Amino acid sequence: MQRIPQTTATIFAMLLLALAVGFAQRDKAKQKTLAREPEVHRLPGATRSGRPAVAKTNTSGTLRLKIVDADTKQPVFCRVDVVGADGNHYEPAENPLAPWSLHRLGNRIDKGPFRYYGWFFYCNGTCDVAVPAGTIRVQVWKGFEYEPVVVTPTVTKNETTDVSVQLKRRTDMAARGWYSGDTHIHLDRRNETDNQRALDLAAAEDIRFAHILCMNDPRTYKPTMDAQIWYQTQGLGKKSERFRGPYGIASGQEYRCGTFGHICFVGGSRMVDADGLQTDPNNWPVFGLVADELHSLGGYAFHAHGGYEKEIYADFAQEATDGVELLQFAVYRGIGLEGWYHILNAGFRFPAVGASDYPYCRAFGDCRTYCRLGDIKPTFDTWNRAAAAGKSFVTTGPLLEVTVEGKHPGETVSRRAGQHELHVTVQLSSPVAPVDEIELIVGGKIRTRRKLIGEDRTGPLTWKTTVSVDDSTWLAVRAFAKSGAGRENVEAHTNPVYVSLDGGKSRSHKNLTWLIAKLDERIAYHAGRKFDEKSKVLSYFHKSREILTRMAEAAK
Repeated sequence: MQRIPQTTATIFAMLLLALAVGFAQRDKAKQKTLAREPEVHRLPGATRSGRPAVAKTNTSGTLRLKIVDADTKQPVFCRVDVVGADGNHYEPAENPLAPWSLHRLGNRIDKGPFRYYGWFFYCNGTCDVAVPAGTIRVQVWKGFEYEPVVVTPTVTKNETTDVSVQLKRRTDMAARGWYSGDTHIHLDRRNETDNQRALDLAAAEDIRFAHILCMNDPRTYKPTMDAQIWYQTQGLGKKSERFRGPYGIASGQEYRCGTFGHICFVGGSRMVDADGLQTDPNNWPVFGLVADELHSLGGYAFHAHGGYEKEIYADFAQEATDGVELLQFAVYRGIGLEGWYHILNAGFRFPAVGASDYPYCRAFGDCRTYCRLGDIKPTFDTWNRAAAAGKSFVTTGPLLEVTVEGKHPGETVSRRAGQHELHVTVQLSSPVAPVDEIELIVGGKIRTRRKLIGEDRTGPLTWKTTVSVDDSTWLAVRAFAKSGAGRENVEAHTNPVYVSLDGGKSRSHKNLTWLIAKLDERIAYHAGRKFDEKSKVLSYFHKSREILTRMAEAAK
């Protein structure tokens, strides 16, 4: 047998060791990730996590559920978790919404909110579930405004046990002028059955305006539906709108690439052409130009996933796009709160939205946006305009309202130059999960906070305070709580109420310098690539840099 030279053998051994270490590290990371999952699936106080199961015929009974609205007494679509006496989770044998049960769709590992979901299913309010005989735990949710309900009936072998559950809307946000929506949902809409299922899910999670998006493979783009994932064949924009009672769905698109990021287009009357059927969206056109086309089609463009910290740093400077999908998976993605605060402190009105990216998350609409329409008729168009104007808050549960001198998010308090005491009112209700802390944020800094205990953690709570300002700035409110393991559980953040003294804007040299540095990173990235449209891309990015540089010089 030929001997391997010692040098080669040494290198070979080192490679094997490196591979072993890599596999060990990857396995350790996976185990750490899996260790977080019990917060989502394990009943509080239980010693083990149950699993989706089917009851054995010879030892089971039937749980006949009827879930109604406490006011109308009519069955309602909702989200249900049924835990048998054995600790496992059970579903109806027949259910049109079965494909959207948590163990079939969604449940993206290591994504928040990290609070108990069990192994839920969606239903229309009436269903039969075969379960092992014994004491059963049933938990029912419907969005963020209804009080979740838990009941524990006892089911007898070979018998049917009728259980009625009433869901009560604790806080009627629509009555207060606020309407829920999700700008980033993926479902197929190919026929009327698909439309009805989408409306079922919107009703189950109490989402008034659900935007259902197709999306392209990030490596290529053609403005035809057959080249998309998640088909939307009922049209886009207004012609795609369908309503059932207060709940509506409309189709849009997520335009994706690896170099510039992902961006959600809502309200547009058709798919964007993207500068003449370009096949590689990673090279051209830039999002700013595509957003221009979308605006001409009546739509709005929100950078998805916090912009992935990519082209977003050029687009906001040219006011080319309408905002950023910031809150998702119960975290502030991409540019994060830090980047968003820098943009606001630079004097730009660049609203945040919250969106679920269903089914790549935990539950349909688990992050969402509430827009304030006041007395304006609630339509997709008025809701979209309010989202683009920042008349909103984002949330994974808490219902969070703030006024500053009577002004709401997206509005401006105007005063003469000088020092001013501003009156702030915060209203909080969080039926689905307790809140630990509320923060009042002024110009990106926490000015004051309130720790919550007892019944205040779920509200309703009103907090009145004052804040002193002596320069143009902005104010917002954040509410949050961590899970038992310190992970992301409850989160909400309002868009800013702006304060203008003598017509001025918040404009900080420090913040502009930070943003220019981020933009320079993207310029360097594209300068290092080889592609035909490089000069056009760099020209677009440099235009943004010139804008920010002029502003920074003026702000010195």
